[in-house]
Formats: sequence, structure tokens, C-alpha cells
Amino acid sequence: MKLAIVGNGAIGNLVVLKSYLQHQDFAVISRTKQTFTLAATDIHQQKHNIPISLIDYRPLHDVNIIILPVKAYQIVTAVTELKPHMNNDQTLVLLHNGMGVIEAVKALLPQNPIIAATTSHAAYKPNMHSLVETGLGACHLGYVANENEITAHQCNALLTALLAPCTWHTNIEQALWDKLAVNAVINPLTAIHKIKNGQLALGQYQSIITDICRETANVINASGFNADDRVLVHNVMQIVNATSENYSSMYQDINHQRPSEIAFINGYICQEAKKQALKVPVNQDLFERIRALEEYN
Repeated sequence: MKLAIVGNGAIGNLVVLKSYLQHQDFAVISRTKQTFTLAATDIHQQKHNIPISLIDYRPLHDVNIIILPVKAYQIVTAVTELKPHMNNDQTLVLLHNGMGVIEAVKALLPQNPIIAATTSHAAYKPNMHSLVETGLGACHLGYVANENEITAHQCNALLTALLAPCTWHTNIEQALWDKLAVNAVINPLTAIHKIKNGQLALGQYQSIITDICRETANVINASGFNADDRVLVHNVMQIVNATSENYSSMYQDINHQRPSEIAFINGYICQEAKKQALKVPVNQDLFERIRALEEYN
């Protein structure tokens, strides 16, 4: 099977590295058809020089799986541009932080198999043509539309090998909420306070972490899924400790004067809280503070 990866962000380049190491046939989709060499350092500090041939949206007829490891606010635009060049049998994998775009993608591609995925693998880009893998995590995946009985087995096996360790879910939304709950703490707090993830283990942050998790758990439960605020705090601290030397994606976005995914993380929690007539003042404050930082930049 052939894989196409949209863009060359940090997670996109990490998928490139994983594909290269497993000798998986892949292409990188970009508006600019330039060739470059990706200098990638894996988790074992091994260096790899990976030749990248970028393709545009046109030569997609022989691609089986298209992975979108892009920012949440870029998803709909990317799918809109892909749609004229796709056929109904191609599987689309949404691999991004936050929630709130799946329904829009399903409306754009009503017949295609669509997989939602979330990963805690970590990497960063020192520059446009380099990548450093900084943390081993796990990937959670599940179909949100049109699982194809003919191709699903091969697709699932490929993705399981590529993004290992993987867990497949019949109800991926619960896993997406679980990941969102962690992101809703780590991303805005590290961006606002300009700190590495590990500094959130300090005592001064414990009260607000507890408050964010309590609000988020209330929204998750009211939305028909399962959450315990104490478990959410535990999950957050596990990730804080496991990624203590990392800078969160939102920290990096704000630091580099890029738009953040706040609308699809804490903003999504606020949106769903409003539907359930719940008050989430801490999440609302974080949302507004990150928006203010974006406008300041």
C-alpha cells in the first residue's frame, strides 16, 4: 500500500521518519514541488538523511492512505483542496490535536473511510529540513466513517506498524476526549507561563491543574462520555513527567508567532459546556489569554 503525508510539520516529518525506517512507500504532499533531504534524529540518537520528493495534489490515484498531521485549523482547508483529486476508496487519517473538525470532514468526504487518530509521540523541528524525535508515546485510532471491509485490514496493519504502539477503538471519541483533557492543561499553561512541560509539576500549578481537570471532567460526563477529575489529573502529571524536557506545541506556536489550536482545545471545551449549560470559567480564561497572546504577536 502507498501512503501520502500532507505537509512537513513536526508530526508529519515523524511519520516520514517512521515510514523510512520501515521501508514503507510514501510521498509528501505540498503546494511546492521541491526536493530536499530531511535530517532526522530518532529517539536512539541515530541520524538519518531522508530524501524527500514533494508532490502536489494531482498524482494521488495510486495512494491508499492519506494522513493529515496538520494543525486543527488547517484540516478543512486541506481536505477541501484534496477532495477533487481523491477517489472514494482512499482512507483519510486525521492526526491532530483538539476536537471539532470531524463532522466538517465527513460532510466533505461522505463516502471515504475516515480514521481519527491521536498520538503522544513527540518531535520537534529545529528548522524546515530537520527533525528530532523527543519522546515515545502511543497512538489511539478509530473509524469515524465508512470503514471499508476490503481495505481495512491492510490499512489497519500498516498504521499499527507505523504508529506503534497502537490501540484501535470502536468509540474513538472517548480517546479523543482523554487526549483533549491533557492538552487543555499542558498546552495553555506552558504557553502562558513560557515554561517546559516538566515545570508544571511545581506546587504553584497544582491548584489550576485541578480546576481545569474538574471543569473538563464535568463537560465530558455531560456530553455522554466518561471522566473522573482525579484520573485526569493523574494522566496530566504522567505526561508532564514523561515529557518534562519538551516544549508543548502551543508554547512553540505562541513563541514563533503562529496561530495556536486553542479554539479546538479549551475553546472546544467552552463550546460544549455552553451546550450543556455548564460554567467553565478557568477554561474560558485560558482561551481568552491565549487569544490575547496571539493578537499581541
